[in-house]
Amino acid sequence: MAGNPRHIIRDPKIDSKYLSYINNLSSGNNTTNVTSSHETIKQYVKSKNGIFSGAFGSIGSSLAISSGRLDLTANTTGAIPIRRMVYVLPESGTSDTLDNIELTGLELPYQELTLISSTNNTITITHNGSAGGTSKNIYCPGDTDYVLAPNEAIKLIYDPINTLWLVTGNASSSGGVTNPVNASLDLGGNSIQKVTTLFLNGDIDNANFIAGNTGGLDYNVDDTDETHDFAVDNVAKLRIGNTAINAYVALDITGNLTTSGELILTGSALPTSTNTSITSYTGDMNYNALTNDSHFFRINGTVEVEIDADGVDIRNGWLELEERNEPSAPTTNHLRIYAQELSGKTRLMVRFPTGFSQQIAIEP
Repeated sequence: MAGNPRHIIRDPKIDSKYLSYINNLSSGNNTTNVTSSHETIKQYVKSKNGIFSGAFGSIGSSLAISSGRLDLTANTTGAIPIRRMVYVLPESGTSDTLDNIELTGLELPYQELTLISSTNNTITITHNGSAGGTSKNIYCPGDTDYVLAPNEAIKLIYDPINTLWLVTGNASSSGGVTNPVNASLDLGGNSIQKVTTLFLNGDIDNANFIAGNTGGLDYNVDDTDETHDFAVDNVAKLRIGNTAINAYVALDITGNLTTSGELILTGSALPTSTNTSITSYTGDMNYNALTNDSHFFRINGTVEVEIDADGVDIRNGWLELEERNEPSAPTTNHLRIYAQELSGKTRLMVRFPTGFSQQIAIEP
């Protein structure tokens, strides 16, 4: 073919109605006027083989709640844009409650909507509120209301089957991701690892607690020189280590204290007058002192009975026996001394392994 080659324009002609629609959509929110330039229009939508390429932006609208309803079809600019990003404003003041969303029944299947609360406003999103007419309710995770704090955004998707808006998540201005208040955190069997500090914040009426499942609740530290510290007001009160459990305050036990090993009492302080007794469980109860050490039983700080390798020492007191019936015979190499009543008088008796009891002395 003779002559110079010609440039072939492959881009289709831009429909003037499309340009008009984009400019109306931008009215009042974007000063850019889109022309018929193919390069300019490509700044808005790029695609290849039906796949979008590049960043997406949306035109934001500021809408105020009216009687608990957010009307996405509100006409304030002469044109009703398809709103996807909405700054939610209170009807008055700096806080309000959002019960439902109105779109005049024109909701698109699985339409996405992002609601944003501005710097000074707090919006409470009602779970399953009181929708009427063509407005639709909002469903929040955990079936509980969600508080959209200042500078937070929350994403919703329209469910055409159940005809309601579903809250799918939210993000604060700092980039953190949180769950709605009072909702359960289900990790599906996965673990939370490498948490520097885990705060459990209760209130005056509800104590903090961690409940275990039927399989038990395990706490573990990696190194043998590490400890579990339980603190109150940042002061350790109970410490569980590799070799010992240390209590830094009085240990008050309302149930039984059971140990399969040794119970070692190393404190030097004297018992108080309000101390209770130690009773034995089924089986023997053994007390052991090291060589040259003694068991001391004190009253008001004064030793009354001492048990050591030499036997039993009674100090500043006496051995008092109460009258009783004759006991059975003791085992070999033992004897039993007891008090017994005879004709209104008390007598001191002894019984050996063989034979009957014998009188040692009788009351004058």
